[in-house]
Amino acid sequence: MISRFIKYRVQAKTRYKIHSPFVFDLINKVFRDNKYYDDFALLDPFVEELKQNTSEIETTDFGAGAGGSEYKVYLKQLGKIVKARSHTIPRLHLLYKLTRYFKPETILEFGTAAGVSSMYLKKGLPDSNMITMEGCPGLSAVSRENFEKMQIRNIEVANGNFDVMLDDVLKKFDQLDFVFFDGNHRKEPTLNYFNHCIEKAHENTVFIFDDIHWSDGMEAAWNSIKADDRVSITVDIFWFGLVFFKKGVAKQNFIVKY
Repeated sequence: MISRFIKYRVQAKTRYKIHSPFVFDLINKVFRDNKYYDDFALLDPFVEELKQNTSEIETTDFGAGAGGSEYKVYLKQLGKIVKARSHTIPRLHLLYKLTRYFKPETILEFGTAAGVSSMYLKKGLPDSNMITMEGCPGLSAVSRENFEKMQIRNIEVANGNFDVMLDDVLKKFDQLDFVFFDGNHRKEPTLNYFNHCIEKAHENTVFIFDDIHWSDGMEAAWNSIKADDRVSITVDIFWFGLVFFKKGVAKQNFIVKY
């Protein structure tokens, strides 16, 4: 990961002339937005409190963390799970700002864990309808409790293996406005989820992929997504990859130092 990070940063130092008004607006109004919103004063301390929670829960891992097997079950302290699976506060703030900016009516998330990123996504636009999917029953229960504590409404936690339940979950959406892919960080599952979700995408949909440079497999998945004829604009900020489906624009792939 360190070598990938260094290589990426060297590449990202190149000055790009942004010819896309859409991306230029995104950079100025979201990436350069340094405002500390009132919701952060509620969410940030709650996340830090979760990180100190020593309660043990039974965890089921269906993704890349399972080491390639079908699943792995083990006991682990909740605080350690939150530290390992949750994003840093700056990245959580970015997720909040993205939903606040794009104003999606519908949100789908792959990988709930304890519900940390879900809370920031949903708080960015409380009126949105959101489904978040989690493979582990124990974490699903924890996330529901956390949503209740933070008074987060209109959010459904779908528990199960993504590969099994995705089709049924997608039937609950007429269209997808915002999708955060943050579960099972492997090439084939990532591309499979992308191809399923794109069937409900439209011109104003945004897909966000986590850990696009995490492994050779995720690098390959990201390159395939960028090359897809249905994709018009991508923005690579190293930690996340943003994908757009704008009509009538030439394909453009941007690297933005964030």
